[in-house]
Amino acid sequence: MFKFFYLLCGPFSCESCGSEDPDIHFKYIEAAARTGQIKEVERVTRESNFYDPEKTKNFLMEAKLPDARPLINVCDRFGFVADLTHYLYSSNMLRYIEGYVQKVC
Repeated sequence: MFKFFYLLCGPFSCESCGSEDPDIHFKYIEAAARTGQIKEVERVTRESNFYDPEKTKNFLMEAKLPDARPLINVCDRFGFVADLTHYLYSSNMLRYIEGYVQKVC
């Protein structure tokens, strides 16, 4: 699915994709995550202002990606810090909690 999106529009550019449709942005995030394109997920969650934050947060938590940076982006930007810390702690991703605290302080 990610390759389909990539072939259609190349690397997803949040400014130039021409759509503010939250479903398109979410589907791109979902496709990139499911195909292991974690850096792309991290970039889009950081740069896009058009995805549904709650839906994206829930998807990223269910996806259990090996890199928590996309989830950190979503939770930090949209005020889900309590959910983030609970998820990271219960998933034994303590180094991400440490990194997040150092970044915020």
